[in-house]
Amino acid sequence: MGLSISVAESQLGTYLRSEFDRLKKFDRDYDTDQLIYHQVLQISPPKDFPLDLQHLATLWKLDRNHDGRVSFEEVLAFAEFCNERQQALGDLDLAQKLKAHCVMELWSAVCEEKGEESFAEWVVKLVSQGEQPKQFAVLVDEGSSKSLDVSFIQRDAVMTLYELVKPYQIASHIDQQGFLDLLQQTAETMNLQPLSNQDLDDWVPVEVVHRWVKRFISAHARLFSELGLDA
Repeated sequence: MGLSISVAESQLGTYLRSEFDRLKKFDRDYDTDQLIYHQVLQISPPKDFPLDLQHLATLWKLDRNHDGRVSFEEVLAFAEFCNERQQALGDLDLAQKLKAHCVMELWSAVCEEKGEESFAEWVVKLVSQGEQPKQFAVLVDEGSSKSLDVSFIQRDAVMTLYELVKPYQIASHIDQQGFLDLLQQTAETMNLQPLSNQDLDDWVPVEVVHRWVKRFISAHARLFSELGLDA
């Protein structure tokens, strides 16, 4: 039925600290005291506490400042939230109730002015996993000497995005390679990525990924509204 004291003062707080430190210990390439997406997925919640860290709205709730990375303070704050909900709601169907709460919070954020924009920016940061975009000079038109500096993210980030939205049945429509090809073809039509440039084979413009994510959440927001779930 939940803890009667704060998580930070409990054995759960100690356990979460050890989990956080365990995941950071094996991360030699990322030196800030924060977890990136693939590390968050490796967090082992207590055995008696159901939690789905692959759930998009849950990740949004966990990453409180929406910088695409998770600090220990954010892990602790999320655990406090879960404990409060457990105390209020009990154990019956708790996992689904937590998800529902997170979905409603995400819905509220998306409905704010520039909410879809903020969500798309967060997803790009999340799937980039601490890697900064890289700039390439792209010719404006073939045969032209004019170029445009375009920010790109790596193929791995696109594959991570694909995995992130898998629960929304994307795999029934397109596979990973097809998804990458689709984004790169979109970039070509926007004159952001000439497909003839083999140096860009493993890259996708940030603008294109951002645009796709924004359309993704917009479509789901409309469905949410049409079903009357925003009431």
